[in-house]
This record gives sequence, structure tokens and C-alpha cells, in this order.
Amino acid sequence: MKTIAPFISLIISSFLLTSCIAKTVEKPESKNAKIIAEEKPALDSSRFDIKKFEANAYKQKLFKENFKKSGFDAQYEEEIADDRTVRQWTVFPEQEKEDTQEYAEEISKKWSPFVIRKKYDYKGQLRRWSTTFRQESINKSYEYDESGKIIKITNYEEKFKHSFADIREFLLKTKGIDIYDTRQAIARRVNHRYEDPTQVYYDIYVLDKKDEKNDYRIVIFDDTLQITEYRNENQSK
Repeated sequence: MKTIAPFISLIISSFLLTSCIAKTVEKPESKNAKIIAEEKPALDSSRFDIKKFEANAYKQKLFKENFKKSGFDAQYEEEIADDRTVRQWTVFPEQEKEDTQEYAEEISKKWSPFVIRKKYDYKGQLRRWSTTFRQESINKSYEYDESGKIIKITNYEEKFKHSFADIREFLLKTKGIDIYDTRQAIARRVNHRYEDPTQVYYDIYVLDKKDEKNDYRIVIFDDTLQITEYRNENQSK
């Protein structure tokens, strides 16, 4: 037993030493991972990363000669995860004043009609946030002051009885068509031609994957959800 005891003590000591070494190695890795995650700017952040934008825009050959010149519209586009694309560019409301330079950002997704649009001031602070459905403003837009406080909210849905979300649900139930997928249908809301709200309608162009000759239109009136199909023999409304 006396000869075995030192051997057991040696094994225990080696195990403890190995454990201490492992812990010492793990701590820096965990800390570094946390730092990297914190430094990575969030996609939907309320601040615009001006330095990153300038560095990325300058890499594009077309902009190198004119970059940072007054009034020059620098642009940058990047494809990120989940088939999303971020497009950024500069805006000059008053070209003769440097502090009026603004930044714009659009976030879109492949096969989706939605686009998130943001506008930032020359400091990179968020000043406006909105959503569009194929170029049309929908839901609500928000405008902010320099401190980040909301100073204006615009509701684009208050004059309509049904939203795009309502029309989508209605079409999914009745036709199995998803207007949130532009491979299936292209939808728009027609309201600029009529002062009468009962004449507002949703115009949906339904796509046939196999043969475009079989594409057709669906018109749904906002007021009543009355639905009419227009096939090849009667394409005009």
C-alpha cells in the first residue's frame, strides 16, 4: 500500500494540473468571442456605421476617384444571411453644406415584396424608419429627433379597410396564393385614381410557374373583398 500511495498522489496531481491548464486556456477564448460579438454592429441598429460604410464603398473601383467629393453619391451593397440584401448610399439635401449629408439604407429579402427603409443624419443617428410593399409605404413610419425620441408617426393604413396582411390571409384561404412570395404573385394597392374609398382595390398578378401564358389577374375591392378573376380572354378591367 505504501508503494501505491505515491503513484495515486501523482495521478491526482497530474489531473488537477491538467484541469487548471484547461480552464486557463478557455477563459481568453470565451472573452474574445464575447468581445467580437459586441463589436459586430447589429443589422437593425439605430446607428449607422459610417466608418464601415466608407471603407466598403471605397473598395468599389467606380467610387475611388470621386469618393467624399461634395455631392457624390457613394453606394454600397452587401448580401447577408437568409437571402437578405443591405443597400446603403449617401444623400445630399444641400450639396454646399457638409453637415447636411445623410445616409440611407434599405434591407430587402429575395422573393419578398417588403423593404425596410431607414434614413440617418450626418452623425449616423436614425432619423426615419419605414416599410414599403413594392415601393408603397405601408403600416407606420417613424421619425426621430437627435436624441432618438419619436417626433412623428404616419399611419398609412388608416384610410383603408383591409391591409396587405388581410388580403394575403384571404387569398391563402380562398386560392392558396401567397402574395408575400413574388414567385407566386405580384400585388399592389390601387388607390390614387379614385377619391371614393369604395373604389380602392388590390390588383394581384398571379404567376404560373410552368407557362406564363397562364398568368392571370385577380382584383379584390378593399371595401367589400369582392373578388374577380381576369384570364387571357379578358385581361383588361
